[in-house]
Amino acid sequence: MTVLPVLIAVAVAVAIAGIMMAAAGIYGTDASRAPAIRHRRRVAAILRESNARTWTVAAAGGFVVWTLSGWPVAGIATVIAIPGLPKIFGAGRQAAARIAMLQGLEEWVRRLSDAIAAGAGPTQTIAASAAHAPAAIKTAVTRLAAALSAGRADTSAALDRFAAEVDDPLGDMVAIALKITITAPSAKVPDVLRTLAAQLADDVKARREIETDRAEPRSEARMIIAIQIVFAVAIVMFTSYADTYASFSGQLVLAAIVTVATGALIMLRRLAADGPQARLLVHSSDHPGRAPVMKRSRRVRAGVAP
Repeated sequence: MTVLPVLIAVAVAVAIAGIMMAAAGIYGTDASRAPAIRHRRRVAAILRESNARTWTVAAAGGFVVWTLSGWPVAGIATVIAIPGLPKIFGAGRQAAARIAMLQGLEEWVRRLSDAIAAGAGPTQTIAASAAHAPAAIKTAVTRLAAALSAGRADTSAALDRFAAEVDDPLGDMVAIALKITITAPSAKVPDVLRTLAAQLADDVKARREIETDRAEPRSEARMIIAIQIVFAVAIVMFTSYADTYASFSGQLVLAAIVTVATGALIMLRRLAADGPQARLLVHSSDHPGRAPVMKRSRRVRAGVAP
């Protein structure tokens, strides 16, 4: 093999690393965000540390594959595959976590409605609920309770932060309802909260049905990919068929195949996962200098008003 393919592979790897470093630098240099998203920074820091370890393992694996095969494209494909495949096939876990969060929110809102209907004060009820909040939303509820219990607490800002942690249109609806509950209590508040709880329960049921339908295609896709990987490795190790890819033109063909396969997997990932949901609220923490405003959501159900 000539030096040219190696130089091309190194250039591609350096370009990918440069793009990743630039993105990480831009993401981490915004110091103007408000406390409403500080928890996201902590989560992002943990994720960056985990990603750094993953990319280190991927780089080592790519180097080993490149050294053993003599194919720079195979090494780069390994570097991309090690962190990429778990993300491509992680849609099921993400959906399960989202469903668990919404189910926890439904249980929590229903408890709040029962306590408020019994005559308890909304602020005190929320503060007391942190001790027994469902695990999926316990951290967010604990932060909300601590903020509301503080002296001269900014109720609206605390609920905005709670909605940002939930990061779902239904979470925004809960935050809006709780703002009204605290600032303008009325006898109808428990009924509004019960309606929201029922809507959350319906949403959880619908999402579970969707994920059940998606489970079999996801399992089949994982099996197909695993078989293809094993088949490709077996061809390389036990036959001479793959020798044609050792040339410069062969590496270009292999690069094209890897690119097409990667694009297909990315499309599969998009089809297997829900896209980002439009939020009801645009928070001032996301846009410094702006007050929280209402925003239309594609997921708002008719008949439920904050």
